[in-house]
Amino acid sequence: MLRVAIAMTFAAGSAAYGQILVRRGMLQVGSLENYAPLALIAYFWHALCNPYVIGGTILNAVFYFLFMAALSWTGVTVAVPFSAIEYGFVAVLAVMLLKENVPTVRWIGIGLVIIGVMLIARGGGE
Repeated sequence: MLRVAIAMTFAAGSAAYGQILVRRGMLQVGSLENYAPLALIAYFWHALCNPYVIGGTILNAVFYFLFMAALSWTGVTVAVPFSAIEYGFVAVLAVMLLKENVPTVRWIGIGLVIIGVMLIARGGGE
């Protein structure tokens, strides 16, 4: 179970930082406002060429590789809930790096999710 916890902690951290990078990149790209086919292609091409989006996508790939490893060691009912610790990582990183405001009720919800992850971890895996 320890290797699952380690892999999923690194996976969640990787995914969280990846999401922050994608968000930063999309702030540079700007809001999607034109839904015409050629405009969509141009918009998403611009997004895919953004270094932050590229970095975030790579970190999200790291998440999936670690997630696959965890699934080789334990059941999906353990691995998937473990990935929920990403919510805590994302909130902390969003406050620190993006200067986002996280309301108290959201922090409480994140805390409840993390408590749930700890309960699942205590239940053990396969």
